[in-house]
Amino acid sequence: MNNWKRIAIVLVLIGSTALFYFWSTNQFKQVFNDLDSINIYSSYPTKQNTESNLISPEILGELAVSTESTTSTTDINTEAEASDTDIETISDNLEFSFTSPQKGEDVYIGCTYSVPWESSTIVGSLSVDLIDAGTRETMGPIASGLLKQNIIEEGLQDLKWKVGVVWPGVYYIKVSNINDVETVFRSEVFNINKISENISISEKENICKESGGSF
Repeated sequence: MNNWKRIAIVLVLIGSTALFYFWSTNQFKQVFNDLDSINIYSSYPTKQNTESNLISPEILGELAVSTESTTSTTDINTEAEASDTDIETISDNLEFSFTSPQKGEDVYIGCTYSVPWESSTIVGSLSVDLIDAGTRETMGPIASGLLKQNIIEEGLQDLKWKVGVVWPGVYYIKVSNINDVETVFRSEVFNINKISENISISEKENICKESGGSF
């Protein structure tokens, strides 16, 4: 009888131990599963991080530099195009040349001449000076007889110039402003001569007429 009691007690102890073992094992497994779940979701990369990680820092740097360079080049090209347009508007699109007097022609002090031109635009105002070709000295309007500022009547494309009292020599006409736009054009170099005072009026008229002017 006592043997059976001992056997029953041993079986109860073995069963209790087995139950405790299985319960403890299940608890540990549950804890580790929970930890694994936490680690997976906390370390799982977002879509943005995944895309960024696919490109190395070196490549990202090169892309940034390339973008900045392209932007700077675009700005420079835009500025360059604007500057080129301004230059073309003033110089390339504006053509002007005197058709008289021509190179080496003679004009005479006291005679009146028409000074025509060819222009790519209608000239409404003109700033001119008479320049000594040797000294590069500007002759004033009183001495030269050539007005500095000229308002051109509509339909006319020439100046009326009565040659003033200047020293005989080689001269040219310089244009510094057309229609309030600063520019530089010049005529051919020509000769200004003096008419002798010892000849008659009719002879003076002939000299002016033969040189393309009037007395």
